[in-house]
Amino acid sequence: MEDEIYDHVSHKHGLSRIPESARKGETSHVCYGCWRAFLPGEATYGCSLRCGFEWFLHKECMEMPREITHPIHPSHPLTLALNHSKFKKCAVCKSTEVGGLGYKCRQACDGFWIHMECCEGFEDKDEKQAPLAHPSHPQHELRFSKKTRWCPFPCDACGATEKKGDSYICTLCDYWIHHSCALLPHSAHFPHHHHSLSLAFSTPRHYILNRFDCGVCNTTLPLSRWVYHCRLCSYVVHLNCATSTFVDGENEDAKVIDDERVATKFPIAVDEMYEEMIIAFVKRQRGQILIPRDHGKYSFSHHPHPLTFNAFSSCSSSSSQDHYKKDDEEYDEDDFDRWELTCDGCTLPIRAKKPTDDDDDDYENENGYMSCDECKYFLHLSCFNLPLEIPSLPIHPLKDHNLRLHHVDGKLTGWIRCDICRGYTNGLYYACTYKGCVFKIDIKCASLPNTIKHAAHPRHNYLKLVTENEFRSGFCVNCYWPISERKEQYKCNCCRFCVCAKCVMLPATNKHRLENHVLALTYDAYVNRPGEFYCSNCEGQMQPRDYMYHCRDCDQSFHPRCFPATSGDYRNINFGREQYVISKIHDSRHSLRFQIITNKKRCDLCHVNYYDKPGFQCVSCFFVVCLTCGLKHMG
Repeated sequence: MEDEIYDHVSHKHGLSRIPESARKGETSHVCYGCWRAFLPGEATYGCSLRCGFEWFLHKECMEMPREITHPIHPSHPLTLALNHSKFKKCAVCKSTEVGGLGYKCRQACDGFWIHMECCEGFEDKDEKQAPLAHPSHPQHELRFSKKTRWCPFPCDACGATEKKGDSYICTLCDYWIHHSCALLPHSAHFPHHHHSLSLAFSTPRHYILNRFDCGVCNTTLPLSRWVYHCRLCSYVVHLNCATSTFVDGENEDAKVIDDERVATKFPIAVDEMYEEMIIAFVKRQRGQILIPRDHGKYSFSHHPHPLTFNAFSSCSSSSSQDHYKKDDEEYDEDDFDRWELTCDGCTLPIRAKKPTDDDDDDYENENGYMSCDECKYFLHLSCFNLPLEIPSLPIHPLKDHNLRLHHVDGKLTGWIRCDICRGYTNGLYYACTYKGCVFKIDIKCASLPNTIKHAAHPRHNYLKLVTENEFRSGFCVNCYWPISERKEQYKCNCCRFCVCAKCVMLPATNKHRLENHVLALTYDAYVNRPGEFYCSNCEGQMQPRDYMYHCRDCDQSFHPRCFPATSGDYRNINFGREQYVISKIHDSRHSLRFQIITNKKRCDLCHVNYYDKPGFQCVSCFFVVCLTCGLKHMG
């Protein structure tokens, strides 16, 4: 079947489709209609008689209408014409000169010319379509533009620049949207969310203020593009993501690290941190744990007295109660369960682990703890086995930056601040030995693994630690600290999700003296709960996407920092069980306990606000004194 021959204004002979091999000359590689190069295999039309005419057209350019009406020049129709001899400025884009095919005014209005590509999509005068009044652009009506192949600006709805497809254009404002975007429903159900989503023609302000990302791809939301969002859950997604076929559980990461079957799951409850982190860390570093076989004396390099091994009793109550008995006083979450022992190494509680069927042969290693008979000093068995020096850590992987084990001067003085969680500690810690490096890390943060799975990101399986020699842009989804400033962050390999180690270390649950229920660490408190969030402790407004301790039954929310002894600045402080008598400032018959101050807002001596900070609080009355004033008068 012979190719069809088309009559065209650009040439005296008819035009037909020609093979690529027939194109010769300097001008044969570009279309003289739109001035874009021909792609391999693209239909090319030239002189059907091969008369030597070396100009060629795309099929779409050849099919452009002979006459159009353009809104920029509505008084006269415009006619398709070929201009070989001279160049003119385009009346639409005003930036390039018109050569080859273009549209000119049939009435010769002062040489009025328009690029052919600037007219693509405007209908033939006999094929007009009614203008569209769209709520996204109430100022003006939108004109239908058919089969647009090129546009100098992206779609104002989805942000994409399409080379083909119908669209709607406002010629007065340069507003342009895809035809498909113009027909999007104002509300619809999507498989990735359980409520109907509403269409918004710009990202609502509260999503921007609260640093929301797209709920599907975890990337930044546009300021002026359209989004779908849930009015009940504060859930928001890009237009393209709303209609994507992404399926939860699709994960390239799982194929890459199939061997990470025992990746630690976060967040971890305080009761489980020792088993899940410290024991695993010591086994990774030393390979084995020293097993005391009797009640003999064992030396420990960071304590002046010998330590004794104490086995947990076989009955339900642990032998740790032989050291401390529980008082008949009201429980306070800031007391750190003082009736139990607290390890002076990792500052976690010392508790007998109940044996299970999953326990390995090393379970007996942890069937006891170390204690000092001369002072109140206690250690987990694994903390007693901490290596004195390690060559490096994944979280501090610099060459020649060895880490050495250190201890503070005491429970009340010499505290150091961990460079990972930014909390103070009076337990054991590692410090870098490299000259000029001041890196310090507490035992819990030193135990962080390379790969984790986090409940805040169930879509993908694993998060990998960002090391010093990797540069990846991004911010922690909770505290919004940039990776470029703090490398100790875990990042998903499949999307932009990133969480810093400080937020990873937040305990799974907390208990506040103002709330009767145990509060779970929550990442989606805004789901099914419209409105603003306020902390029940400090009464400060909370961003709905921030990690918070929330009770759905009572609708109570708390900042993690408002639990200073468990998830705030003093999460790694061992407050101990000692009681102090400071007769210079308080009745000698009343003992003072070192703890977080909760009875009063101000110190009774310096009158500075020390509420929710460490100090001394009387066990018999409401006297409180800050740590500085207490140490000053302690003898």
